[in-house]
Amino acid sequence: MKVKEILEIKNSNLVNGDLDLSVNFSINTNDVCENTIFIPLKGNTDGHDYILNGVKNGISGFFVERDHLDIVSSALKLNPDLVIIEVDDCLLALQDLARIMRNKIDVPVIALTGSFGKTSQREMIFSVLREEFNVLSTTGNYNNHIGMPLTLINYNNEDVVLLELGTNHKGEIKFLRDICKPTISLVTNIGTAHIGNFGRLKNTLKEKISISKGSSYFLRNMDDELLKKAKVKGSKVIDYGVGDENISNIVFGEKLRYAALINGKKYKVNINSDMDYLINYSICAMKIGLLLGMDIKNIVKGISRFRSAPSRMEKRIIGKNILIDDCYNASYETMISGLDYFWNLDANNKVVILGDILELGKMSKKIHKKIGEYIVNNSLLFEEFHLIGENMKYVYDVLQKNGFNVYFYNSVSEFDVDIMKNKSVYLKSSHGTGLYKIVPTT
Repeated sequence: MKVKEILEIKNSNLVNGDLDLSVNFSINTNDVCENTIFIPLKGNTDGHDYILNGVKNGISGFFVERDHLDIVSSALKLNPDLVIIEVDDCLLALQDLARIMRNKIDVPVIALTGSFGKTSQREMIFSVLREEFNVLSTTGNYNNHIGMPLTLINYNNEDVVLLELGTNHKGEIKFLRDICKPTISLVTNIGTAHIGNFGRLKNTLKEKISISKGSSYFLRNMDDELLKKAKVKGSKVIDYGVGDENISNIVFGEKLRYAALINGKKYKVNINSDMDYLINYSICAMKIGLLLGMDIKNIVKGISRFRSAPSRMEKRIIGKNILIDDCYNASYETMISGLDYFWNLDANNKVVILGDILELGKMSKKIHKKIGEYIVNNSLLFEEFHLIGENMKYVYDVLQKNGFNVYFYNSVSEFDVDIMKNKSVYLKSSHGTGLYKIVPTT
């Protein structure tokens, strides 16, 4: 994007710099490449406080709010060629800039959301699409009102845009959707994540499904009972799932396999993982690849090259033992799924370490007790349970009452990491609990 295009932002003003310079954007002064414009946002700290540091690090310019114009003269002394753009509010300017960029994009824009599994689904789609396309994709956890617009404004003539949209309160998906205007949309699933903010699963479904408005195509996951019954208006609905009549010969094991019938011909599909939910994700990615006209052979190759993102059921071999790091986030559904997977894994000395599931509101006690009851009812008799956090006390009470070998800690700081030595370990919690801090690095 050229500087003169940035000035389409409402009430923006060029203080200094070259109108014809092509630039990219960052919200971190330590993340600088050629012709980077720094957007100083306000959070725990004020990004304006880092502008001079950014100039020293090589940024080519920055946005500045009108009540911080005193920084301009100091910055220009360090670099008189800086591009400096005055705006009312840097966050609103970032979002406005994303809308401006989206209106210039004429390639497919894919947007996905869901209660869990969003990142793994996105990475599976990306793994397929990159076999034939140059793809701009969400990275890390850049899926909110800051991260998604930031991804979009760094569009640089890619063939496809792939965006992950996150939400933890009503109306956020609509807000993000109206910025990115997806041509293809999908919802991975509907679950209890953030149920404290949505109240009921019906409200969660309504929030998630709002991503479809305005899309040419909506992919409906028929393996999810709520989505299966969902009514989608205005978009052409493409159904997918493991029950698809064109999917057969599913084989579970260290590597997943199945056959897909495409245009009257069967193709063998291999997934380099034993996580069975990836079959559903791969079928979705296949449908999108076919929708975009990809060669099925390249789609199959892309599926085989998929690798899970860090801290999402990330399995590591440590000596003779297995460690599964699943600390990126948590919901009831993903926690019991992870426990089932770990229980069926061929490993010795299996120990479970669980932290709180956050953002459950009034449902927190009920859902955590439900986890304990699930463990008891399914006889998941792991050698040890280590439960961390105020809400995990409800799980502890259920397990202790039923004679399980269980230990409780108020916080991560109380946990002795030596407990994990010479054991196979499954770690799961919401990211905000800090459980990831005790995950061994080697």
